[in-house]
Amino acid sequence: MCMDNLKPNKNVIHPKDLLKKEETGFALFNQKFAVWIGTHVGSMYCFYLFNVIALLSVRAAFETHNLVPIVNWVSSNWIQLILLPAIMVAQNVAQAATDAKAETDHRTLTYLANLQDEQMAELKTQGEILKYLKKEAK
Repeated sequence: MCMDNLKPNKNVIHPKDLLKKEETGFALFNQKFAVWIGTHVGSMYCFYLFNVIALLSVRAAFETHNLVPIVNWVSSNWIQLILLPAIMVAQNVAQAATDAKAETDHRTLTYLANLQDEQMAELKTQGEILKYLKKEAK
């Protein structure tokens, strides 16, 4: 048995199948919209765009020569705008690694379950042969 040609095993559920839930109506719209937002905001393009937007107001904050507007700009504009897409990109990278591991684990588990099924069938056959031989020996 090769892991490239795995047949599905009735006892092994794929991780993606565990999450399948049919959404309809507004729930489907919300789900698709959330994925669209996450895909676009959680990108490096958005990271750079938000950086440019935040930097547009930096001059006004520093021209005041007052610490309060500078701290406000750093905390409200720059950090919040920049960290949101950066964190989302990091989460997407981590999720891709998790998905790859789940797929590998599923393939391994399916292989082992199929191997166990084959071994159990072989043991059953051997048990039947042993019963036959015991009967013949008497």
